[in-house]
Amino acid sequence: MIIQEVLEKVLINQRLVIIGDKSSAFEAAVSMLDNRCGALLVCDSKNKEDLVGIVTERDITFKVIPKNLDPKATQVSKIMTKNVETISPKKTTIDAIHVMRSKGFRHLPVIEKKKIIGILSMRDLYDYANNELQDSLKKHQEFMFGTGYGS
Repeated sequence: MIIQEVLEKVLINQRLVIIGDKSSAFEAAVSMLDNRCGALLVCDSKNKEDLVGIVTERDITFKVIPKNLDPKATQVSKIMTKNVETISPKKTTIDAIHVMRSKGFRHLPVIEKKKIIGILSMRDLYDYANNELQDSLKKHQEFMFGTGYGS
């Protein structure tokens, strides 16, 4: 399936959660908690449209806490992933999974004409794939056992 279709059919109510690069790791953690998400898109504090990174719960867990950094004094720009890999909405979900698996990350921003239009998580993609497989399996069972015949 094309990513644009996933955004339109599955993630229709997705709200992009964006944080400025000058914000603190503490603010990022609070935002993740408030928004019940595991990753924030980081945009330039001056030009809020420019994606400059992504910060995840793992960044806070692995880069702040074990190094005994002060979360309130540590800027997101110091712990975020820079040069973020993105994907076009015209690519397929298989393309997205391939990028995430090969690069070892679980979140992938969707960009069209330099504008952020969504973010995919590995969980979103696997949930979608699982639902598609369940639907397909149900249709095949109905066909094989005749329970869906004529309906």
